[in-house]
Amino acid sequence: NVSYNCLDRHLAERGDQVAIIWEGDDPAESRNITYRELHEQVCKFANALRGQDVHRGDVVTIYMPMIPEAVVAMLACTRIGAIHSVVFGGFSPEALAGRIIDCKSKVVITADEGIRAGKKIPLKANVDDALTNPETSSIQKVIVCKRTGGDIKWNQHRDIWFEDLMKVAGTVCAPKEMGAEEALFILY
Repeated sequence: NVSYNCLDRHLAERGDQVAIIWEGDDPAESRNITYRELHEQVCKFANALRGQDVHRGDVVTIYMPMIPEAVVAMLACTRIGAIHSVVFGGFSPEALAGRIIDCKSKVVITADEGIRAGKKIPLKANVDDALTNPETSSIQKVIVCKRTGGDIKWNQHRDIWFEDLMKVAGTVCAPKEMGAEEALFILY
């Protein structure tokens, strides 16, 4: 399992070493995340995905800014055997819809907004626009990470906060054993 190879095997000797050094659009905004912290976040989000009925072989679209939560989302998908499809946050709602339709994604993970070159990018609004296409009906949930705290439209039957899922998710999640030829991600 890729998640095991990226995280678990490092915990005994490197658990307290930095795994991710992240710097935001504003260089004053940064985070260092250790292997142990990343492992815990990945396990929690993997459990959260399972709680949203995501299982081995399901496709999850990740339409997020370049933030550590995007890495958490990718590794959480791999941990449970779900297939992730990362869509660049600069792509239009139409391009996003096309990718959702093509891979029959079950869940979209996004953020309220992204920040690029000092400008806000309306990621959640773009997801909402993409999901007006009737062919995107495979989507059951939209998981939204609070990046800027910007005002966004909310569909109470479909949308759920990333942070709320993480608050209640368990920290233990064994990685699914995966075959070398099983799908890991879809890249366009």
